[in-house]
Amino acid sequence: MAEMTEIERLIELHAIYRLKARRDHAVDQKDWATYAALHSDDYVAMSIGATPIVGGQAAAGALAVQLANVTTVHHCHTPVINFQDRDHATGVWAMEDNLFWKRNGGQWRFSYRKLERTHAETSPGASRIAADFSGENAVVGI
Repeated sequence: MAEMTEIERLIELHAIYRLKARRDHAVDQKDWATYAALHSDDYVAMSIGATPIVGGQAAAGALAVQLANVTTVHHCHTPVINFQDRDHATGVWAMEDNLFWKRNGGQWRFSYRKLERTHAETSPGASRIAADFSGENAVVGI
């Protein structure tokens, strides 16, 4: 990008990486005040249900409810960040999140689940439940 030197770009990339790390840490620590402060007032979240959640405070509140009885561990890696200009960037992070639910009333219960695989490998004889439905590979073992 012509507006930024390579050093400036690297400094801003590092700041974005730290922002993402602080966000993930805030979720894992259930530090909703920090989480809210890391998001703009016009932030739009499309991660809980089909309706957009607007604003850092609203997103923090929704996550606080959704994750009240869940221990989370986020692992993010291989970000791809693109600068539009000095003040705007977009990005994609590969992410793995581990969620551990506490038992409710002594019984485990599912309340919702949606799984989207981007890639899976199976061996002959694998059941349909283990098959790759990403569309990337032929379904085998069914």
